[in-house]
Amino acid sequence: MTTPEKRSEAEIADTTYAQFALGQTATDLCKETGTFSNIHQIQLVQLMAITCRFDNCHRPAHFQDVTVLRSDQLVQVMNLPLFSGMAEETLADLLGAALLQQFPPGVVLLHEGHHADFLHVLIDGLVEIFTTHGEQEWGISLVSPVTTFILAAVVSNQPYLNSARTLSGSNILLIPAQRVRDIFDRDVAFARVVAKELAVAYRSSVKKLKGYMARSTVERLANWILAEARQDAMESVVIPFDRGTLASHIGTTRENLSRNLAQLTQHGVRIRGREIVIDHKELLQQFARPQRFIDDPAS
Repeated sequence: MTTPEKRSEAEIADTTYAQFALGQTATDLCKETGTFSNIHQIQLVQLMAITCRFDNCHRPAHFQDVTVLRSDQLVQVMNLPLFSGMAEETLADLLGAALLQQFPPGVVLLHEGHHADFLHVLIDGLVEIFTTHGEQEWGISLVSPVTTFILAAVVSNQPYLNSARTLSGSNILLIPAQRVRDIFDRDVAFARVVAKELAVAYRSSVKKLKGYMARSTVERLANWILAEARQDAMESVVIPFDRGTLASHIGTTRENLSRNLAQLTQHGVRIRGREIVIDHKELLQQFARPQRFIDDPAS
């Protein structure tokens, strides 16, 4: 079998638009270049896909800020546990169908009860998973980069059980849900990693439920402060969102949160606006009593 002739970027660009318009896949286009290992090739395929699907005259309003993954972002995505074990050809097929979109703060990305159109991969920014009951909203989890979120709805082709919105300006990779399911059905390695990701998400949900059942709101707040400080290796924590959002995620009201923060000043912390300074970590730990099977992300 002869090796496909390598072509320049300009030559590839001249023909890719027409090939995508005829329905040729990202995998086919990568084969045309003779390589699946070139990160820039996947970026080029993404760019052509964006151009062909959403030209400037007919691009939907919510796709105005579609861009292409930078090389460092693409490496981060490829190194995610969900994708790291995939064959290069399969990974090229998956990511070649993806779009990177920039969202401002406060955008609802998906709605509870709707079916999943995309698998979302947070590249940078901050996303809140939440639910509503009547007019009341309750936070479920906070998503930091780089990670996927609400994978279960995509794999099972079921409606979302919660909603998600950006809390800060965010770049999110959108991978068509049907493409994910198709690859899940034919790639055993990918299916195995998906099962592990779902198991991790399940364990995280159980740990959060245990925290709600076994602790008071002020104890949950104390453990949140310790977890944030441990994550950033700092002796202070800056609340990255408004106090109402934090209150929602520890299961209380904004008013009770203020009282809880005041109570923690007796246990080694100082409050300076949005900054929480840990003056005596041991004293705070004695009060919070962190537990391995609730607070340790590795458990």
